[in-house]
Amino acid sequence: MKQYGLKVNGHQYDVMVKDINKDMTLAEVVVNGETYQVEISGVKSKATSRPQVAAAPGSSATTVTPSTSNPSVPRAAAPSAGAGAAIKCPLPGTILSIKVKVGDTVSVGQTLLVLEAMKMENNIDADRSGVVKQILVQQGATVLEGDNLIIIG
Repeated sequence: MKQYGLKVNGHQYDVMVKDINKDMTLAEVVVNGETYQVEISGVKSKATSRPQVAAAPGSSATTVTPSTSNPSVPRAAAPSAGAGAAIKCPLPGTILSIKVKVGDTVSVGQTLLVLEAMKMENNIDADRSGVVKQILVQQGATVLEGDNLIIIG
């Protein structure tokens, strides 16, 4: 298991490579607490001792699943159909705190998390009642407008 600190487009990421299959084609990678299955392409033989490092973010040498519109910023997978409704980020910022946990029942208007944007704290409130199915961000994460934050079912 290897740990790395990476800075991509000014954003700091803590990356841990947990497991690589014997063919050196798939790796389990944890980026800021989120686990991803990473496909390693361009492997020439099974004798390779470790995966090759991509030259730049977004290059075709490595494919990260789930994919996003901005390949240099890892994001959690989009919810599958029928899994619930996503609470989306209204503007770019940083997650200051998360006020709920998976399994909590929430009602309309209840604060789910606090987002710092433009030097102001913004409460992100539930727009529907339901149960928190998934939390797709963590405290300290940088998020973009339109990113899925929490899934409510």
